[in-house]
Amino acid sequence: MKHVLLFSLVLITTGSAGFAQQKYALSLEEAKNLALQKSPLFRLQAKRVEAQEGSYWAGMTPENPEIGVESEQIPPGLSYSRYGERRVYITQVIDFPSNYYFRHKMLNARIRGAQFRLEEAKRELIFQVKSSYYNVLLQKELVTLAKKNVALSEDFYNRAKRSHELGESDRLTMLKAKVNLGEARKRLNSVQKDLDAAVSKLRQVLGLRATDAPVIELTDTIPETPEEFSYEELRKRLSNHPALKAAQVARQEALSASRLAYGGFLPQISLIYYNQEIERTNYWGGGIGLSFPLWFFGQKGRVQEKEAQLAIAEYFVSAEDLRLQKDLDQAVANFEKAANEVRLYQTSLLGEAEEVFRIARSSYAVGEIGYLQFIDAQQTLIFTREGYLRSLANYQIEKAHLTKLVGMEL
Repeated sequence: MKHVLLFSLVLITTGSAGFAQQKYALSLEEAKNLALQKSPLFRLQAKRVEAQEGSYWAGMTPENPEIGVESEQIPPGLSYSRYGERRVYITQVIDFPSNYYFRHKMLNARIRGAQFRLEEAKRELIFQVKSSYYNVLLQKELVTLAKKNVALSEDFYNRAKRSHELGESDRLTMLKAKVNLGEARKRLNSVQKDLDAAVSKLRQVLGLRATDAPVIELTDTIPETPEEFSYEELRKRLSNHPALKAAQVARQEALSASRLAYGGFLPQISLIYYNQEIERTNYWGGGIGLSFPLWFFGQKGRVQEKEAQLAIAEYFVSAEDLRLQKDLDQAVANFEKAANEVRLYQTSLLGEAEEVFRIARSSYAVGEIGYLQFIDAQQTLIFTREGYLRSLANYQIEKAHLTKLVGMEL
C-alpha cells in the first residue's frame, strides 16, 4: 500500500494581525538543502574553517620589525636637532627557514582537519534531517491509524450500547467496549503528542524558528521496497570517511609540530639595515645576526611533548579506523535486520493479521465468538499495522545511517 503523506504542521504563533505566514512545502531533498543553509551548528562549523584559515596567516607572519632613531653628540642646552650623529635603523627577526616550512605544513593540516570536520558535520546533519523527516511521516501515519481505531471502537461501543438497551447483550460487554474506546482515545492522544515532538525536532534540525515557517508540508512518502547493496563496495568507501581523514591530517599536524619543535635548536636570524649621519654626511650599512639557544631545557621539553603527541595521533588514527569498521559492521547488521522485518511484514504478518480480523468480525457479527475475542483480533491488526509502519521508518533510518558512514546515497 502506498500512502501519500501530505500534511500541514501548524504551529500557533503570536504576532500582529498583519503577520504574513511563510509556507514551506518540503521534499526530503529540499529539507536537506534547507538545513545546510539554516542550521546554526553547521554554519558554526563552517566558520571554524574560516578561523583556521585566518590562523594560518597569523602563524606564518614574522614578528613585527623594530624601527628606531638614535641621536648622539647633542651639546648641552641645545635642541634635539643639533645632533652630531644620527642613526635610523630597522631590525627584523625571522625564524630559521626550515621552521617556516614545517609551520606551514602544521597550520595547513589544521585547515584540512577543520574542512574534514565540516564534511563530517554535513553528513551528520543530513542523517538527522532524514531521521527526523521519516519520523514525522511515521508519527503522522500512526495518528491516522489511531484515529481509525477510535472510529472503529466508537462504532462497536455504540452497537454494544444499543444492544444492551434492547436487552440483546449484557452490561459487561457494553462496559468492555467503553473501556476499549477509552484506551483507543488515550492512544490517539499519545501519538498526537509524539507527532508534535517529532515536528519540533524536525524544525530544530532544519534551523527553522517559529517565525520562519508556521506551516510546513512534507511531500515525500516512506518507500516500501527494501533494496540490496554490495557491502564490499561500501566497505571500500569507508577509507574516505571524514573522521578518519581528520585523524590522518591530525597525525600529519603532529608530525610537523614535532619537526618544528626540533627547529627550536636552530638559531633565529636577525637582519638589520641602518642609515647613519655623521657631521652631515650620510652613510648606510647592514648586518645579520644569529641567536643561538643557550639553554636547551625548554627545547628538550617541547620535543618530548610533541613526540608524545605524535604517538597519540598515530594511535588515534588506528582507533578511528577500528571504530569505523565496527560502526559499519553494526550498521550493515541493523540495515539487514530492518530489511528482513519489512519483508516479513509484507509477506506474512500484515496479510495474516488482516485475515484474522476479517474472520473475527464476521464471526462476531453472527455470534460465533465473544467480544473479547473480537477485541483481541482488532488489537492484533492495529499492532501489526503499527509495527509495519515502524519497520518501514526504521529501515529508512538505518539506510540513512549507512549512507552517513560511506558518504554516498544508497
